[in-house]
Amino acid sequence: MNAPRIATLSLAAAMMLGCQSKGNDELSTEYDRTEAYAVGVPGGAVAETEELTATVIAVDLAQRSFTLKDDLGNNRTFHAPAEMQNFAQLKVGDRVRAKVGLERIVYLRKPGEVANDGAAGILATAPEGGKPGMLAADTLEISALVKSMDTRLRTATLQMADGSERTIKVRPDVEMKDEYLGRQVVLRMTSAFAVQVEPQ
Repeated sequence: MNAPRIATLSLAAAMMLGCQSKGNDELSTEYDRTEAYAVGVPGGAVAETEELTATVIAVDLAQRSFTLKDDLGNNRTFHAPAEMQNFAQLKVGDRVRAKVGLERIVYLRKPGEVANDGAAGILATAPEGGKPGMLAADTLEISALVKSMDTRLRTATLQMADGSERTIKVRPDVEMKDEYLGRQVVLRMTSAFAVQVEPQ
């Protein structure tokens, strides 16, 4: 699987917190990716994480803005909307730790296995009066039908629920069996995001 790298954490943090960021530098993050699959078995799993640690170097309560600086000296200013709880508790010197995780699992659905297509999620925020923080996670599962396979090009064409088609590459170690035609491929994506502010 050649999934794109997850978005830069600082921007993900801005979106999750409902903040707008402006100018300055991109904050540095630590990125990790792992892949796992069983040889000869269609599908597999990819897990990606990206972490950010930065220090609050400025807070403007009137403008509802704050600036983060990472350990490499990059800084970025964010504007917090009214929905960002506990903004008044944010202080210069606070350490902000944020982490994004994304996991994708792909497999062939067994004959007779019930489909669970759809989405589910959770959202939790820090209690009133505490430091800003949140945890959000959601899972999306979709299915597609194996419509055709090209053994020469080693590709499979999948038909999505809306009728559209997508052609994907098949790993070299997977035997392209006729019995896979008409089977469903399941893609389950789980993403999680956490932000914690630690006073210094």
